[in-house]
Amino acid sequence: MRKKSGKTNLEEQIREIDCIIHDLQERKEQLVAAKEREEVRRFVENAKENGLTPAELATQLLARQA
Repeated sequence: MRKKSGKTNLEEQIREIDCIIHDLQERKEQLVAAKEREEVRRFVENAKENGLTPAELATQLLARQA
């Protein structure tokens, strides 16, 4: 029976860790996008509670930039 070389085992471990990192990065991107959507939803909801439509809110924000 042939014994696995240490190099092969290390390379396999590195590939496994790279896969885990990749999966975690994808999950992080999904969570960041979900957080941004939630922040926008709450922002628009708050504006509506204060009597502003999304269009009025956008107009006010753009006016501040000028």
